[in-house]
Amino acid sequence: MKQWSLWRRLAKAAFVLAAASISVAGCGLRSNEGPLIARAGSRTLSQTEMETAIGLPLDSVPEAERRRWVSSWIERALVEQEAERRGLDKDADLVAKVRALRAEIYRARLLAEMDATPPTDSTIAGYYETHRQEFLRSTDAFLIELFWAEERSVMNRFREQIGRGDTTLLAAGRVSSEGKWLAERGELGEEFERELESLSPGAVTAIRPYEDGFRVARLAEKFPAGTVLDLSAVRDEIEERLIVEQSRARQDSLGAYLRHRYPVNVNLPESP
Repeated sequence: MKQWSLWRRLAKAAFVLAAASISVAGCGLRSNEGPLIARAGSRTLSQTEMETAIGLPLDSVPEAERRRWVSSWIERALVEQEAERRGLDKDADLVAKVRALRAEIYRARLLAEMDATPPTDSTIAGYYETHRQEFLRSTDAFLIELFWAEERSVMNRFREQIGRGDTTLLAAGRVSSEGKWLAERGELGEEFERELESLSPGAVTAIRPYEDGFRVARLAEKFPAGTVLDLSAVRDEIEERLIVEQSRARQDSLGAYLRHRYPVNVNLPESP
């Protein structure tokens, strides 16, 4: 739900590779940059290069990750050399694609370095007050919370306990919460919706088989057509909207900064 930048995912993957890129013990080779870790064709990988790339001393990374990284480095080195032998590094289309990909990775890193604090409670509440009419229901809706358990006997106990406010089975991991869902009439099926109509907020539905286990729903609130959803029902949606807005604002800010720092001039010839 929280759409933090592509860079965080890239950085995580890069660390797995980078951390694995570390020394395979006992190569016995040396260079002017310290012991050689590996060689693949004309490419060499030194200890100094690896420590510089990952920002960590080699002995701080587990052996298995060192070997995985070296294996990935060798594979990339071999592919690069074969691509160069065939002249692919001179192919205009491929060069343009590599440049575009590199720019996107740089952009993701630059954006990641900008402030990106999650929306505060007051910001979310303020957005709700300003946009209340956007949450006016045109159809009936049910706010439900879903729970799943592998065993029917466990779900039977949970169904009895949750009515008393007892969440022991949730805390123990015997039952899992699947979160809240704001469902419009027609999304849940007639039988299920009739049952929800008959319940009061806080009540729990009958047990139903679901994905190799069993599921119940607790009714949080009903929203007849023409009513405005309360903040608790739309909080997650508002938070997602604010995160998207925040991301767009950071991109706009980065674009403005770059154009200020590096003046741009375009001199395309006019069409005949």
